[in-house]
Amino acid sequence: ICETCQSTQATFNCMTCTGDHGWCHPCLIRSHQSLPFHKIQFWNNMCFHDITLAELGFIWYLGHGGEPCPSHGASEMNGHQDDVVGAL
Repeated sequence: ICETCQSTQATFNCMTCTGDHGWCHPCLIRSHQSLPFHKIQFWNNMCFHDITLAELGFIWYLGHGGEPCPSHGASEMNGHQDDVVGAL
């Protein structure tokens, strides 16, 4: 069971984090928002295998405390991109 939300099966763990952790997909992404270089593994019902945060849809937002730029939608409407978004 996911250690964060306690409601979903924990199918991911992190080899870099200290201790024995297990997360569901949304909680893993949230818990690694500022840890984009950690080594993640996925349980496939037989064994763990390596998977990257990028493969899981992780987007590393630079600035704004790790959150998307609040003016990003406005900048798309006028044809300008003011912030850089890094996808790992």
